[in-house]
Amino acid sequence: MPAPLSSTSPGEAWVWGDYVLVLQTHPKTVLDIMNEMTGKPAEDDKDLDYPFAVTVYYRKDRNPHGPSSQPILVVGLEQMDYAKVMAKMGMDSGELGGVPSGMGPPVLGVFTASSHLNKGGYNGALDIDSVRQRLFSVIADHFHPAGEAVRIGPISAIHGHPDTGWPAQKKKGGCMSVLVVLLALAACCAWYFIGEKPQMRQGMVLKADTNPIRPD
Repeated sequence: MPAPLSSTSPGEAWVWGDYVLVLQTHPKTVLDIMNEMTGKPAEDDKDLDYPFAVTVYYRKDRNPHGPSSQPILVVGLEQMDYAKVMAKMGMDSGELGGVPSGMGPPVLGVFTASSHLNKGGYNGALDIDSVRQRLFSVIADHFHPAGEAVRIGPISAIHGHPDTGWPAQKKKGGCMSVLVVLLALAACCAWYFIGEKPQMRQGMVLKADTNPIRPD
């Protein structure tokens, strides 16, 4: 899944009702971050890419679980090289004869506290305005946030903004809460979300993917 706050561009930060939305372009994956933290070399030829992704957080003062930097939903466009993934799974060339090489068409993928969902293909234009509209529609269907989404700047704008509640980012230390979460990820090899129900005080482990050939 996309790594939090990772983006090859400055990205976008939005506030919408009780939520903070971070729009990322070609973010690193959680596996990429784990490899970096353990000193493993990055893959030159990736088999999975997220052209765009939106990670959703609670506003600090609206979170029923208390202040947290854990995501509650991630929705993005996923592209996968199915031939490469299947080859990694040990399938021989004969079995791969009918599988096209290269990145496949983008599909809508949604990560929640309990699952990874495939919402079907994306047939729109791959410009940021078109993709944002589609991804935001998925978020609207899931949370029904009040009011209109308001852009507050690039991703970095969430730090120290009065409408997010996120503390100002330290010049050298970075966002310590995100670092701690990533360290926990490296230790236990699982990503944690905040559960969506107020009574679920602890993060829930992301369960097995519904897509049997997804690599991470």
